[in-house]
Amino acid sequence: MTTLLRGGTIITGAGQRRADLLLDGEKIAWVGRGPQAADREVDVSGCFLFPGFIDAHTHFDLDVANTTTADDFCAGSRAALRGGTTTVIDFACPNKGESLHHGLDLWHQKADGRTFCDYGFHMTIDDWNESIRAELPDMFAQGISSFKMYLTYPAMMIGDRDIYWALKELKRLGASPASTARTPVSLTA
Repeated sequence: MTTLLRGGTIITGAGQRRADLLLDGEKIAWVGRGPQAADREVDVSGCFLFPGFIDAHTHFDLDVANTTTADDFCAGSRAALRGGTTTVIDFACPNKGESLHHGLDLWHQKADGRTFCDYGFHMTIDDWNESIRAELPDMFAQGISSFKMYLTYPAMMIGDRDIYWALKELKRLGASPASTARTPVSLTA
């Protein structure tokens, strides 16, 4: 089904302009001015049309410090959409001693079928050993391309030596440093 949004102001990284926008399903098929056939037409004169925003750092349904974060995937994703965020990237967080696969499976159980927007996952690495190292290629194959390791919070730290070896392995697999903050070390492929 096609929908024509007529008369709005389109906001992009390059600026803003008045134009019409043709949607084919969930994809933008055309941007311009003038006649265009569509199954449905909506007058959006006076409205701003933004691309969907991405919140790349969420913590839905996370158990930490003897509490659970206020939003689960259902409530958090509904709030995100209300504010124009169409994609969230949450942190899959296995506990010490658990495999990355277990953490990812747990986060899929929390999210799959319960979200109102698109979502993906970062992976927290709070253990470093041969089993965790061996799981990394499969994490990439399952779409996990960013990883977080802590330099603080003793329950989540893996230590400087292990962070060094983890960073070397992640680089070998194609990840590159995304940011270095005081608390976490994050990598994104």
